[in-house]
Amino acid sequence: MPHPMRTYRSTLGPRPHAVAQVEPDPKRAARLDKLIQRFVHRPTALHGRAPGAVDLMGLLGAVHDMYGCLTRPMVEHLAHVCELYTGQVYATASFYPDIYLDPKGRHLVKVCTGTACHVKGADRLARRCARALGVEPGGTDADGEFTFLTTACVGACSLAPVLMVGTDIHGNPDPATLPDLFARHRESDATAAG
Repeated sequence: MPHPMRTYRSTLGPRPHAVAQVEPDPKRAARLDKLIQRFVHRPTALHGRAPGAVDLMGLLGAVHDMYGCLTRPMVEHLAHVCELYTGQVYATASFYPDIYLDPKGRHLVKVCTGTACHVKGADRLARRCARALGVEPGGTDADGEFTFLTTACVGACSLAPVLMVGTDIHGNPDPATLPDLFARHRESDATAAG
């Protein structure tokens, strides 16, 4: 049974207007329908949940993992299917910094700006990454390969300052090696695809 704080259901009654059905990518529609069935609970004698109860956080996380972000049409579609207001779904999704509401690059490059990293030169590292990638924090490079972000503590304080590329953690990286580091990640995509 999901944690009670992660279970939501509409208690506001019927929505005042119909939300247009927004279909997701047809190739993923069947997988999305299975996900929705897993997280939207219909009442039965077995689990006794209230009509329309939904594990909204679980659903948002799973859909985010499938698509890489939650666009406005996707938020509207999920709200429609879950019988929630679009604002409820959007407010929940926008609260969490790891749920993206716009498309990101294939690789997320994050510079930690937590206290230890800040003291050890996170600002300098961020400027060097921005120069090497050709984008400012929050931006995505022209070919959609890298999105550059700054983030709060990643929990690797002993390695400060910390750079993450995807799930790889690099402690106190040498600025001269940043272009090579990013090139290796770009090449790993080319190798995996071809």
